[in-house]
Amino acid sequence: MDNTMDNTMENTTELDLNEMEEISGGAGGSRKVLPAVAGFRVYKIVPGDNLTKIARRNKTTVKRLMEINPDITNRNFIRSGFYMYIPD
Repeated sequence: MDNTMDNTMENTTELDLNEMEEISGGAGGSRKVLPAVAGFRVYKIVPGDNLTKIARRNKTTVKRLMEINPDITNRNFIRSGFYMYIPD
């Protein structure tokens, strides 16, 4: 079962990619709920997730996910319970 919709939040505030970098929370995703950004959804990482699965499920690439989530520095390490941006 795909939990993508259950793990996303509505976009209500506009930020650009530079502002997104300033709110990052360390390797593996952000610990805090991220502010909404136009053109992106906030996703809560769940157990069993990896960047490849998340990218495929959202029709994007691991490279793109890492570009918009600068706090993820290791493509093989994300933390369950942390938050990340996914392009709409």
